Amino acid sequence: MAFLGKGKKQDMLQLAEELGINATLNMIVPSIKIAITNSEDYEEEFVKNLYETIIANRKREQELERAEKMRLEELVRDQASKEKELQLKFDLERVLKFRARFGGQQELGILFAKTWA
Repeated sequence: MAFLGKGKKQDMLQLAEELGINATLNMIVPSIKIAITNSEDYEEEFVKNLYETIIANRKREQELERAEKMRLEELVRDQASKEKELQLKFDLERVLKFRARFGGQQELGILFAKTWA
């Protein structure tokens, strides 16, 4: 019965549900344990294996969610990087067009100095 202390309350509630035991969220963990172990169909080895499977499934699901979250964060970073790169290219094109329109670097520098002064 010590194996029942390994998981979380949600695991224990799922175990109770799988065993057909009426357990609710407002029950405390010791009450859920008692309900499970006092169940007519309680067979320690079977319940232990089922509980370990429930815990493993939850952990696997959490790992998948964590991996998906990391993947989405990477996509957001990539998108932001691409947007920044496009903005820099756009700005460079504007500067080059401006430069071509108003002459060489010297005139461009003078124009910017007058604009910012």
